[in-house]
Amino acid sequence: MDNWKNYHKSAQQGPSGVLKVFFWFLGSIVVFIVIGYLFGWFSQAADVAKKEFGPKAALAKYEWFIDQANRIEKMDQDVILFEKRVISVENQYKGYGKDISKWPPHIQVQYNVERQQAREDLLAVASQRNNIVREYNSQSEKFNWAPFKTDPRKPQESFYENIY
Repeated sequence: MDNWKNYHKSAQQGPSGVLKVFFWFLGSIVVFIVIGYLFGWFSQAADVAKKEFGPKAALAKYEWFIDQANRIEKMDQDVILFEKRVISVENQYKGYGKDISKWPPHIQVQYNVERQQAREDLLAVASQRNNIVREYNSQSEKFNWAPFKTDPRKPQESFYENIY
């Protein structure tokens, strides 16, 4: 309360009083800045800002998003190819009839092996794709990466919930 009275009294003294208050305020800011530099507060903040938002970091983050988006697109195409492979195995054995129990034993074994391998391959590719998408979406949520994301839509996290 006394400080306010001092400021008020200084203001009543005219321009010289106002100048005293101004220089006191300016001096306290300078002292704060000097102390900040002595303790490294501002230099650390500048280093972090340069590291996270500098031109080199911005380019690297932008390129990362482009590369990941291309990888996701390729993995989506791979998943479609492996889906077609599963369907192809099914179609290949249609000629033996719908009731698998009536097929010759060696054909049943061969069918089960091929079908299982096709589904495992599909699941592996879909899982790899889903991991890439999770990483992409995770990075796009970070405030220091979000400005570099090229597409505002997020890719679908899970290509397959259950393929069996």
